[in-house]
Amino acid sequence: MRKASHSVEGPRRVPQQERGTRRVAQLLEAASETIAAAGYENATMAQIADRAGAPIGSLYQFFPNKRAVAHALRTSYVKDYEALLVRLESKASALGVDRLVAHLLAMTMEFVQTHRAFLALLDAPSSTRSPVALRNTLRARLARCLVAMRPGIHHPRISNEKAIRLATVTLQMIKGLNQLYGEAKPAERRKIVLEYRSAITSYLFARLGRAS
Repeated sequence: MRKASHSVEGPRRVPQQERGTRRVAQLLEAASETIAAAGYENATMAQIADRAGAPIGSLYQFFPNKRAVAHALRTSYVKDYEALLVRLESKASALGVDRLVAHLLAMTMEFVQTHRAFLALLDAPSSTRSPVALRNTLRARLARCLVAMRPGIHHPRISNEKAIRLATVTLQMIKGLNQLYGEAKPAERRKIVLEYRSAITSYLFARLGRAS
């Protein structure tokens, strides 16, 4: 029996060929489905391998433990969310504050729905979070959206430094939204999103009108 490990390690073997890359993708998809269904704590490496239709040894060949699997999933999720922010940036120049926030939250909720294990992974250990550099990239991407946003009557374009601060706080608010969204009953989720839309919009309107 394998001894459980509580540390996060990199993949045991990084795939060098397309076949290996496809296998890792299949394993991570199975992990996503397993964790979404069972929750992070209850999901096991054996369940992931079984759902993937792969020998348990094949899973351990690439990932030494469940934390490494969660880390890989969360890293891929951050990259996918960054791609959405790139799309938002491309249209930001035509958006004011209210519409930019509406687009941001709409794409966030779509992301949550299409990345099935995302909410379950919010309860995973902090050691499984994506690399800091990637999370910093999210802040930089959102900051670029804020800089590119159409200036309003009461606020000019903002500096990159201020945009980073606003993006940092906004992403923290979205993190809170995701946590409450995951805990709420389905009937309450839309109301929670609307509350956060109002809060983030009000925050940005208030801060964009200030000089620093």
